[in-house]
Amino acid sequence: MATSRSPIGRCPSCQSDIPSHRVLIEYERTDGPAAYAECPDCRDVVRPE
Repeated sequence: MATSRSPIGRCPSCQSDIPSHRVLIEYERTDGPAAYAECPDCRDVVRPE
């Protein structure tokens, strides 16, 4: 799991930056790495953009 606090992307719902310490799961896809994280603002679990 990521430990840095740098943003990994933006929430697709509210457009807030998602820091890497909010990552819940990381996995590999055929097109590269992917993750799901909890948005610090809207509290939804999202796939950061």
